[in-house]
Amino acid sequence: MKPVTLTSADIQILGHLQTDPRMSMAALAEATNSSLSPCWRRVKRLEESGVIAGYNLELDRKALGLGIDAFVFVKIASHQERDAVEFEEALQTVDQVLSCYILSGVEDYLLRVVAPDLDSFAQFSRKKLAALPHVREVRSAFVMHTIKDTHNLPLPS
Repeated sequence: MKPVTLTSADIQILGHLQTDPRMSMAALAEATNSSLSPCWRRVKRLEESGVIAGYNLELDRKALGLGIDAFVFVKIASHQERDAVEFEEALQTVDQVLSCYILSGVEDYLLRVVAPDLDSFAQFSRKKLAALPHVREVRSAFVMHTIKDTHNLPLPS
């Protein structure tokens, strides 16, 4: 996707919406010293251009009984396109995996996984992750304490 040219008004809108995506259009217009219609048109343009990709609800994993937050490194047995696609497609249905990234370097994939407790994670790792197609090796690192966790992207000044 080609980067979109943003005006200072666009950047202001994005800053406010990253902080509070539930902000009403009236409050957003007021916060950006704009009137309602132009503000709404700018937001629509930002959505249509893909700059605003969506609005998300953030849940507290601990409040939902998911005490384990782990990063899992996966190596697959083969780097043939077909094998990688099979692994990636199988992973799509695994709810405990929140995100998956293809890596450069020694590891092939980095997963972020949640589980209720250590026993559940161990069982999940052995029975679900290790059983995915073409998995050769699985290594885990557990989050001890989160220092920073944001989805807010840095905006141009």
